[in-house]
Amino acid sequence: MSSEIAIKLDNLSKCYQIYDTPRDRLKQFILPGLQRTVGMGARQYYREFWALRDISFEVMKGETVGIIGRNGSGKSTLLQLICGTLNPSGGVIETHGRIAALLELGSGFNPDFTGRENVYLSCALLGLTHEQAVERFDDILAFADIGSFIDQPVKTYSSGMFVRLAFAVNIVSQPDIMIVDEALAVGDMSFQAKCMTALRRIQDNGATVLFVSHDIGSVRSLCTKAAYIDGGELKGFGKATSLTEEYVRVMREELNSGTLNSLPPPAHGVVADTGQAPEKATRSFKRSADFDQRAASFRYGSGGVKIAFAELVDASGDPVISAEFNQAVTVRIYIEAEVDTECSINYYIQDDKKILILGAALRTVGAPLMRCEAGGQYMVSYSTVLPLHEGNYSIQIQVSKPVVLEQSAEFLDVIDDAIVFNVQRRAAGRIWTKAYVENTLQVQTL
Repeated sequence: MSSEIAIKLDNLSKCYQIYDTPRDRLKQFILPGLQRTVGMGARQYYREFWALRDISFEVMKGETVGIIGRNGSGKSTLLQLICGTLNPSGGVIETHGRIAALLELGSGFNPDFTGRENVYLSCALLGLTHEQAVERFDDILAFADIGSFIDQPVKTYSSGMFVRLAFAVNIVSQPDIMIVDEALAVGDMSFQAKCMTALRRIQDNGATVLFVSHDIGSVRSLCTKAAYIDGGELKGFGKATSLTEEYVRVMREELNSGTLNSLPPPAHGVVADTGQAPEKATRSFKRSADFDQRAASFRYGSGGVKIAFAELVDASGDPVISAEFNQAVTVRIYIEAEVDTECSINYYIQDDKKILILGAALRTVGAPLMRCEAGGQYMVSYSTVLPLHEGNYSIQIQVSKPVVLEQSAEFLDVIDDAIVFNVQRRAAGRIWTKAYVENTLQVQTL
C-alpha cells in the first residue's frame, strides 16, 4: 500500500518565532546560554506563532487534492513544507516522485538571463537532463506563446509573459507530483483556460496534483478530495464536494456577522431598492415536517425570513423527480417572515460536484427586492427549462438581503440540496456538455 502513496504527512507542524524588536532577537541569541551557565532558568525573548499544527493526511498516486481555507490559514506554508523550501518544526513528510511546484511563478528565473536560458536553467532545477529540456523546448515555447521574446532578457517581459513562460516550464516538465498555489488566478482568460486544460491532461497521465485555490468551482471541478485548513489546523480531509460546502457555509455565516457589524449606516450605493409587496395568490401555503427534518442538516443563515418548503413541479403542478431533457418546470419556494424586511429569493441548480449550472435571483430577472411583513407567508415561483446533461442535480435555495447592491449580502436562510432530482438522457441524441441551448444553423458554400 505504501508504494501507492504520493504524499504522506504525519503530525506536520511549523512554528515561527516572533520578535517585538531586533534587540530581542539578539538577546535570544546570547542570553539564554549565559543564563543556563550561571544556573538561572533560560528566558524566552520571542512569541511563538504556529502556522501549522499536527497536520496528518495521505495523498495517493494519481489523486487530485484541493487545499482550501481562508487567507492566512496556512495553505501556502503547507505547500512550501511539502516542496522542501521550508523546514518543519515537527512531524514527518514523505513524498514519492519528482515534484514541480507552482508556488511563486518564476521565482527561480534570473532576470538578466533570456527566456531561453531560464527555460534550460529551470528544467535542470526540475531534474530534467539537457537532452530532455531540448526535446521539450518547442512545447514550452508553444504553450508560453511569447514568440521572439524568448531570446530577450526576462526583465523586459510583461507580467503576463513572465507568468506564461514560468507555467509552461513547469507544466511541460511532466512531473509525478504537481503542486499549484493559486497559479490559475493569474494571466488572461485565454491563458487560464489553457492552464486548466493542461492540468486535466496531467491528471489523465496519472500525476498527483495538490491544488490551492479560493475558486471553489475549480476545486470542485478538478479535485476528488480536499483538505480544509483553518487557523493552522486541519478541519477536515475527505470528499471535495462535502468539504467545500462546509467551507462556503462558514464563510457565509462569517459574512453575515462580520459585514453587518462593520458597515456604516445606509448611504448612497447601499440598499435603496423600493421593495415590491407581493401580489395576493389563491394557492395555499405549504409546509412539511419531512422537509424541515431533511433540511435541518443543510441550512444556515442569520434568520428573519425562513424557507418553509420548496418543490420542483411540471406544467401540471406535479412534483418532478426525474425530468426529461429541456423539460419546462417551475421552482416554487414558500417563505414566512418573522420581521419586516426586504429580501431576494434565489435558487441555484448544482451538479453532482456542486458546481452551479443554472439559477436566478429577483434582480437577475429584472424584479425589485421583495418587501416582507412580519408574520407574512409568501410563495415565489421561477419558471424555467432544464437543458441539462443526463445525471443527478440538486437545488440550493437562498433568502438573501443585499447590504451593498451587487457586492455583498446577508444570508437570512440557505438550504443546500433543498430539492434533489435527475435529468434523463436527451431523446434526440446524447449531449456532451453540462447544458445545451438550441442553436440555429446555417451552412454556405463559399
